Amino acid sequence: MTQAATPQATAARLERLFEKPAAQQRRCIIRAVDVKKVYRMGNTETQALRGASLDIFQGEYLSIMGPSGSGKSTLFNMIGGLSKPSSGKVYIDQVDIAQLDHNELAWLRCRKIGYIFQSYNLIQVMTCLENVTLPMSFAGLEGDEAREKGIAILKLVGLGHRVLHKPSELSGGQQQRCAIARALANSPEIVLADEPTANLDQKTGAEMIELLAKLKIELGVTIVSATHDLKMLKRSDRILWIADGRIVKTARPEEIDFNSGEFH
Repeated sequence: MTQAATPQATAARLERLFEKPAAQQRRCIIRAVDVKKVYRMGNTETQALRGASLDIFQGEYLSIMGPSGSGKSTLFNMIGGLSKPSSGKVYIDQVDIAQLDHNELAWLRCRKIGYIFQSYNLIQVMTCLENVTLPMSFAGLEGDEAREKGIAILKLVGLGHRVLHKPSELSGGQQQRCAIARALANSPEIVLADEPTANLDQKTGAEMIELLAKLKIELGVTIVSATHDLKMLKRSDRILWIADGRIVKTARPEEIDFNSGEFH
């Protein structure tokens, strides 16, 4: 009978599996190949994705846009490892994430990907610092080292003066900054931002967009956002449109007429 692998052995195997390849130009960090997603309820089938394929490159700032029900959130969840496709493949660093078991997926989400949610999802009874260091404890980093790293990240996002404040003591923009800091807790290569400016006023939303752009440059993270925010679309490296479960086009901001009816 084969003995179950220890958590340490599993982590070591995954570290090797997701090891960065030798330096190469424009490394593809996420790849989706003919991804389909079908939801079934009784005899009813809903095709949320009808065969989406895309490449996302290291250090890229990609925005995904599409109307409600287009499959945007489903695609977002697929490439973030939050849901598995009905068919097709999603690769992160050339690893087919559908082949990972529950513990391996938890490792991936903890160490490789940071998540930013529209509603912040902060733990209300915890301080900013506690919210940021909590994911670190799941990755095995605790004590003074975690505290120092947490403070450094909060300073990076402009919350060095709010380290010991709780979410209820923060403005919406400050809560989103804390959520961004938490997403960066375990030094992920990929940050997924789901409508990160939807609950913010225009000025604060613009500050969040500039902060994400700054982090992309300073930390080299890959940012994938689901958004309708025109300012975020303009700040992206590339924009992807999805409609009726299919990717219908991609373009760079300089190739787009943002004064067209499509954006108003």
